[in-house]
Formats: sequence, structure tokens, C-alpha cells
Amino acid sequence: MAKDFNDIALEFVKIYFQCHPDKLPEDKDKAFQEMSSLHGKYKNKLIEKAHRKSEDFFSDKL
Repeated sequence: MAKDFNDIALEFVKIYFQCHPDKLPEDKDKAFQEMSSLHGKYKNKLIEKAHRKSEDFFSDKL
């Protein structure tokens, strides 16, 4: 399941930097750090969203 979140987050990062190439630093190390940071943010958002949906599904709220 985590692999799925990684793959989806990676696609979001690819799309983001395709649309905003000016946001990617010229320095390779800084660019890698920027991409890694953004990947982590997207991945965390996806996990949080899935967790909330799971909690809602299993809760007794009707």
C-alpha cells in the first residue's frame, strides 16, 4: 500500500515540476532536496486523506 502512495506522490511531483520548471533549482543537490521535500508533503497528504476516509468508514456516525 505504501508503494502506491509513493507512486502517486511521485506523479504529482513530476506534474508539478513540469508545470513549474522555474521552481526547480539549477544545483542538482538542491533540486533533489526540493523534489524529496515535495514528494514527502504529497505522500503525507495522501496518507492523511486515506486515514480519514478509513476512520469515517469504520466510525458509527450515520
